[in-house]
Amino acid sequence: MKRFLSTFLAVLLVLALSGCGERPSQLDDSSNSSANNDAEQPMKIALCLTGPANDGGWCQLAYDGLMTAKEQYGVEISYTENLQTTDMEAAVTDYAAQGYNLIFGLGFQFGDPCLSAAEKYPDTRFVVFEGSVEAENVLSCKISNEQSRYLLGYLAARISKTSTVGFVAGPAQPSIIKPAEAFKMGARAANPDTKVLITYCESFTDVALAKEAAAAMLDQGADVIGHGANTAGTGAIKACEERGKLAMGAAADQNSLAPNTVVCSDMYSFGNVLLYIVGAAVDGKFEGGIQSYGFAEGIVQLAPYHSFEDKIPTEVKEEIESLIQQIKDGTLIIPVIETVTND
Repeated sequence: MKRFLSTFLAVLLVLALSGCGERPSQLDDSSNSSANNDAEQPMKIALCLTGPANDGGWCQLAYDGLMTAKEQYGVEISYTENLQTTDMEAAVTDYAAQGYNLIFGLGFQFGDPCLSAAEKYPDTRFVVFEGSVEAENVLSCKISNEQSRYLLGYLAARISKTSTVGFVAGPAQPSIIKPAEAFKMGARAANPDTKVLITYCESFTDVALAKEAAAAMLDQGADVIGHGANTAGTGAIKACEERGKLAMGAAADQNSLAPNTVVCSDMYSFGNVLLYIVGAAVDGKFEGGIQSYGFAEGIVQLAPYHSFEDKIPTEVKEEIESLIQQIKDGTLIIPVIETVTND
């Protein structure tokens, strides 16, 4: 009996020691698993838009960049469309409160709302496209579309038969005045006698209003019209198409909207900039401040001439290429004008 008890106690001791030896390992695994889960939590990215995500212009380009970021970096995403100025602070603040790590506002109007939210949520990063605000956790990104609109204005004046061109713009705000004034400068550089008509529609989405504005310009003799009005700008293209006149696209290659009307477009994408910033944030390299991107950085480009390739004089195309190179190497600097001029 004593031998049996001794043997039984020995077995229990071995089992107990064996169990004690496993527990630390099991606890460590659980702890590591929890830590790994925390480390593997995807970064949360939000995009706030002033128009619809499928506008075929600047909102859609930013949205496309967000989708690419999701695929490329495995981030969790969300977006809000058609935000009015009065709703912007609530939108960015709400995203910050939900734990989003990086919040983009598409338009300078998001400047003050993002600064306000940034004070309340110092660990959240905010990005304002076409903004002029900055903080440690706030980055303003500008696309130098004054460069490309200058070129489109130049091209418009060179192919105009009436020496009258037009530009249909959205609301008269700095990010919209800038390309409108650049278009005018480019047209005057090509032909100092060019008459440049500019109308601010005060809308990014009212297609009918932009079409009406373009029609008024055509009535005044304009035969080439550019635009900077996001979705509304498609109305200007439509007006030109219906009247057999020419148009310039904006922000994306818009030739497909009217192949026999849209001579050229500038192409730039806040989506590409968004993707770059997300990559930097994922790598822990986000920096607040103000940054600009243009031809030299490869963000701004001109679209192909498509069916107009053989209709535009070779010398004009060569002039455009020369201007692009001058912009890239810094010998031609396009002024940034953000207030309306009446000359």
